[in-house]
Amino acid sequence: MSDESRTPPNTARLTVDGPLLLRGRIRHSAQPGAPAAEVTEVALCRCGGSGNKPYCDGSHARTGFSDAGGCSTAPEAATGAAEGELVLDPIVNGPLRIDGRFELATADGQRFLCGDRTWLCRCGASSRKPFCDGTHKKIGFTT
Repeated sequence: MSDESRTPPNTARLTVDGPLLLRGRIRHSAQPGAPAAEVTEVALCRCGGSGNKPYCDGSHARTGFSDAGGCSTAPEAATGAAEGELVLDPIVNGPLRIDGRFELATADGQRFLCGDRTWLCRCGASSRKPFCDGTHKKIGFTT
């Protein structure tokens, strides 16, 4: 007997020159004050050019965003399973905060466990991609 109510593990996959594909039990609000929505899959902008931030709208192809989909530095070590709820919180004019544990897979197949709170780059200019390094402040990134 299968348990269809069981939530699959939370995963995030980096793509070459494109978005971050996030899967799991995801709760988010695209705009401050908007009601939270629940989804199981979302493509998140990494280039900073989407007209529908924090979601990918394909702008990375137009803007020439270039990123190999790797991790320049490993995330802080996390313990526990990549399960439970993920809460997306796009910080105004800043990074994307993800609360909850998830497995991050790079385009070349490396895997890291992230959690309980991870800050991801949304401006496309971090030197620590996919993680935020504060560059959004220097370049005037706006949400």
